[in-house]
Amino acid sequence: MQGCHRHKRHGVLRRYYLDQTDFDLANDLAEVLNLFYEITLQVLISGSPRLANTVVFIDQITEHLSSAISGSTYPPALKNACRLGLKITNKYYSLTDTSPLYRIAIILHPSFRDEYFKLANWEPEWITEAIRLAREMWVSFYKPQPVEPTPSAPSSINRPKTSMLAGLGTAAAARGGILSSDPLDIWLAGGLILDGDEPVNPLKWWSQQKRTGNTHGGLVHMALDVLSCPATSVDVERAFSFGRDYVSSKRHRLSSESISRGMSVAFYSKNGLIKEGVLDRWKTGIQTGKKLNAKPKGKKKVIVLDDE
Repeated sequence: MQGCHRHKRHGVLRRYYLDQTDFDLANDLAEVLNLFYEITLQVLISGSPRLANTVVFIDQITEHLSSAISGSTYPPALKNACRLGLKITNKYYSLTDTSPLYRIAIILHPSFRDEYFKLANWEPEWITEAIRLAREMWVSFYKPQPVEPTPSAPSSINRPKTSMLAGLGTAAAARGGILSSDPLDIWLAGGLILDGDEPVNPLKWWSQQKRTGNTHGGLVHMALDVLSCPATSVDVERAFSFGRDYVSSKRHRLSSESISRGMSVAFYSKNGLIKEGVLDRWKTGIQTGKKLNAKPKGKKKVIVLDDE
């Protein structure tokens, strides 16, 4: 390629030199790719990618590319590249419909709930479908069975309501209706929880709620199960890579039990869950136990032959 652009005597032709237009295009490209860089860094952090953030990331990319296409800042060539990127983004966005967990995770996020869909300008029927999926999972797998009330004597006599008391019910309905006792309805009607101006860590928030005994009517179990799902296969791929390095060519005779134990200990140690010196004391204890349990060697028998 360089040979086609190079003059035998004078070198590279001047029209192929880099000029300010090329540097401006490179700067524009860096601006467009900066969001991808930031999201990639978040996704690559072990344990950081959360299921609820998947749709959020895609929405951010969609809005970013759409703004680049509709604006007048970037040249036509870069806009065409953004159109191709938006087409690929929409392709993967449609794949989130194959699993209800993405939408349910957003609903169970303390900082999002169903309000995120409204801010993202989702169609009303899409929002209704997301809530329906969450309710279906809640009712099918997590909603506690109603406790049968024990029969007891009536403590008071039911009296007919006066016109004024009856009117209170109508007034309450006009002011928003009677609140539902269903935990999911109560959750959707609650306010958003933020850490300053930033969303909270949903998994940590729900874990803290469980530790304090606030189960939100049993909704905490569903939230922890859904939000614990990995958003990417980064951690899984790293585990496989570590296993490949752990089982070297000289360790092929290790049993599956030994491999799983070794990888588990390495994982706990890497994450600071094993205090310094614990493994050394454990190994010393194993060696000491082997010495104590070793059978004492018997004395050698000496056979004496009589000389005749």
